[in-house]
Amino acid sequence: MGAFPLILSRIAPFLLPALFFQSAIFAFISPLPIFILTLRNHPRISFLALFTNAALLVAVGTPSEWILAVVLWFMVGVLFPLLIRKTGKIQLSFAISFILFLSLICGSWLTYTHQLGMGPVDFIRNQVSSGISELASVPNSPVKQLIEEQGKNALYKQIMTELPSGLLITLILSFWLNLLFASQLLRGFLSKTFWASYRNPEWMVWPALACAGLFAFGDHAWYYIGLNGFKVFLIFYAFQGLSILSYLLSRYKILGLGRLLIFTLAVFILMPIVISLGFFDLWFDFRRKFGQI
Repeated sequence: MGAFPLILSRIAPFLLPALFFQSAIFAFISPLPIFILTLRNHPRISFLALFTNAALLVAVGTPSEWILAVVLWFMVGVLFPLLIRKTGKIQLSFAISFILFLSLICGSWLTYTHQLGMGPVDFIRNQVSSGISELASVPNSPVKQLIEEQGKNALYKQIMTELPSGLLITLILSFWLNLLFASQLLRGFLSKTFWASYRNPEWMVWPALACAGLFAFGDHAWYYIGLNGFKVFLIFYAFQGLSILSYLLSRYKILGLGRLLIFTLAVFILMPIVISLGFFDLWFDFRRKFGQI
């Protein structure tokens, strides 16, 4: 490695997370430089990088952005890779980090709304309603067009219905996207067969089916709980479906541009088929039918 790339790799964790977080495109992978730093170094170096980026963000961001960024960087960039180093188990490390992240966010949310003298659900309703009104006031805003087509009340109901699963899926993707990029950037971090051998635990099918069963309650609270829960489980079966696809592409030696095009097609067009592939793998074990890795 040349002198410039070496220097860049050393200073990147102290600058890039704050810059990434400020951009809508790269916010999800803003913990990546700290994630890689934690895998390679003592955790105190990661905390120093986290503090430096937090200081940068304080200078240009709002308090809510700063708090969210620090929690995201710590949970995804420090705790998650640290648990991977200690346990060697990816799924267990993810589960612990994800539950702690969710607990911290929910606890902070409840505390904050209590201080405001509002119920937590009322707070979200107010935020969503004011957000819709603010975006609708922007000229040529897509939200304004949606309001004209659906009506504000219908759009508000749709957002409130989709919001819990949307937030959870975003959080899950943040963990796994950082893991994916780190596995590509760090040689020897994960085994070559990890992404092609990923499987969900068998017990996961039962809560997924239970959530689907709640659809029978129609337009009631249980229906919306089941809807959001089922969507969250589907993202894990999407991971498994993509893992099966990765295995098949490796088995038939489809690499390079062809592999990229097939994955792009699978993610953006054929995702329902990918999810079905992952879900029914529990019973059909598609990789076994095509030979073990």
